[in-house]
Amino acid sequence: MRAVTVDPATLYCLGVSTDPGTVAGVLGVRVESVVPGTALDHKMVALAAHDLTAAELAETAAATTDSWVHLVSSGPNYPYIPALARNNLVTRSARAYAPSLSEYVIAQHVLHSAAEAPNDTPKPFHRRDALVVGYGAFGHTIAETLAGLGARVTVVRPRTRTTHPFGGAEVAPLDRLPHRFAHLMVVALPGLPELTNFIDNALFRCLRLDGHLINPARSSPVDGDALLHWLAAGTGRLTSDVETDDRAELLRPWIDKGRVTLTPHTAWRPWDGDPLYHQDWAAIHATGTLDQSTMRDQSLRIDPRTIATDYLIP
Repeated sequence: MRAVTVDPATLYCLGVSTDPGTVAGVLGVRVESVVPGTALDHKMVALAAHDLTAAELAETAAATTDSWVHLVSSGPNYPYIPALARNNLVTRSARAYAPSLSEYVIAQHVLHSAAEAPNDTPKPFHRRDALVVGYGAFGHTIAETLAGLGARVTVVRPRTRTTHPFGGAEVAPLDRLPHRFAHLMVVALPGLPELTNFIDNALFRCLRLDGHLINPARSSPVDGDALLHWLAAGTGRLTSDVETDDRAELLRPWIDKGRVTLTPHTAWRPWDGDPLYHQDWAAIHATGTLDQSTMRDQSLRIDPRTIATDYLIP
């Protein structure tokens, strides 16, 4: 992606999840909601892609040029985002949602543990083994949180297919993980094509048969057949926040048995409803340089070379 020069006076919002009123107060800029297909040239744009249909995203990609488009999501795998990135600088909220996703994992595992042992004070993390698959902004945050609660945390890095104890320097190949050692496995992977079915039978063999799999992210990194095999082999439980209709139907027997809990896409939401993406938006905005221009009084130049790589779409 190339650098863009934009009018910094107004942030244009597409999608209801952008919450312009809240964002305007926090960012200190004028915020205006627009409909898909609005011509946006040299603008700052907040795009809640998950609120729009594929047709609306196609309209947006066709009508938006030389703009800075910030995805109100950590995942970039929406239709027409590659087309949008060909003519614009596209960034994403890689860090702002990590605390909320971590809160979701902690809350869901405490609820799980309390249901498993209703007459005891649950100790769901102390001296338990947790496997965190993925080490981006969320993976690092949840690994740090679990370790702080007393869990022994092992991190899986998917790109290199290596593992390491959180906070330790020792690195080992993925296939060296011991079988059935993890009480908890957390999916911290984006729904990228190259990560489809990454959590396969080999990784499920690391999770105890009475363990707990929590996935606050997209379902595609979890191999459906491997998941069903693991559920059938023991008494383990799944908590998932984003499932396709087809996957949910396959999981229906396990839902009915109380072994699978599907939450209504709540993991990314903080308790106070703050849309959060403005934190990453502001961090990226701070990398820009202001210059005099013909666009009102000033223009803002945003250069991908000065932006942290986890804010850029892969």
